[in-house]
Amino acid sequence: MGHVFYVPVLCRGLFVWAQATLWIIRPGLIEVACRPENAVPRLLTSLCLTWLSFASLVGAAEPPHIASAVAAPEWDQRFQRTSGWIGADGNYSIAVAPDRVLWFYSDTLVGRIENGRRVDTKLINNSVGVQTTTSAGPSLEFFHGTNAKGEPAALFVPDDPTHWYWLMGGACVEGRIHLFLWEFEKSTDPGVFGFRNVGVTLAEVENPQAAPTEWKVTRQPVPCIDVSSDRQILFGSSVMPHDGHAYIYGYSATPAVQHSARHMLVARAPLASLRDHSRWEFRTATGWSADFREAASQVSGIATEYSVTSLPASQQFVTISHGDLLSPKITARFADQPWGPWSAPQEVWTCPEPAAKKGYFAYAGKAHPELSSGNELVLTYAVNSFQFGDLFSDPSLYWPRFVKVKLAAHKPE
Repeated sequence: MGHVFYVPVLCRGLFVWAQATLWIIRPGLIEVACRPENAVPRLLTSLCLTWLSFASLVGAAEPPHIASAVAAPEWDQRFQRTSGWIGADGNYSIAVAPDRVLWFYSDTLVGRIENGRRVDTKLINNSVGVQTTTSAGPSLEFFHGTNAKGEPAALFVPDDPTHWYWLMGGACVEGRIHLFLWEFEKSTDPGVFGFRNVGVTLAEVENPQAAPTEWKVTRQPVPCIDVSSDRQILFGSSVMPHDGHAYIYGYSATPAVQHSARHMLVARAPLASLRDHSRWEFRTATGWSADFREAASQVSGIATEYSVTSLPASQQFVTISHGDLLSPKITARFADQPWGPWSAPQEVWTCPEPAAKKGYFAYAGKAHPELSSGNELVLTYAVNSFQFGDLFSDPSLYWPRFVKVKLAAHKPE
């Protein structure tokens, strides 16, 4: 596929040159160049701005086209079982070795499935799966903690016993896992959305090759958040290492406004300094800032959970996400840089479960580069119900649902 993207890659190089030119003639210098006594600088400025305009037209590579998307029941079946770990949502994945992928789950069901129901089942707030490659194919084992009574419990537990963690995006850096934990407490809202975010923690797993119950974990709070009623700013929805940096994605919203749209935010830090929050910088409308409050929306209509993944074949990046307001549609947006600008959304997959039964909803759509190759992306999403009891009466709910997506270099005529 490399030759298909040859011309866009060249054009993108020209665009980078033009962007550098614009930086050189930033606004203060443009003002000086426009004075009558500075005719030559004014001419150079005009030429540079003309070049930038031309480069912006040809510089951005054409986004790939969604050629096909099909359900992947063979992957569904690998995760489904009838005892022990019997379902979860979240579904984040991180490769720690060529033959070892870790799966990070949020709310998890532990119990048994008998006669078409989940029985003797307990809901815990997070768990971890370990996928290893064997000669017979992928093998999966699931881990959770235990409480003082020997009952199933979450692996990651905050200091406040009334709070809980849901496991979000992360990355493997120099053999260690850096994982974002979003901390929640109960709210007065009724139904399945009776919770609110009260903080973000960055966990570091020193020994991810060990069994998760034997992990050595250190935690530190992430200061660059806002969980007030005026504006919500959270980071950790996705993490992508690229060119010596960790790109950390999140979102902003206005909780006081009903059905407020969520907006993608982007931060970055040197890979070696991911835990040093003074080294973080945040994408604004014009560049980067050390102040997270200046982070600007890069995409409107993003979910709280999503993925950003590099596409080596096209030297581009793709964001996979559900839309706002529990839309059943999973979309893809493409960009030439990890921060954007992002293309218009392309519809990838419409989750069929919400249309099949009233009260069911799909969410948490994201890509898994650990399972993807070439021009194929493997996605997952979760299915839940507004009625909590459905999780026990309908064991088809609350498993990772897999989709295989084929990308083409351009949309056919």
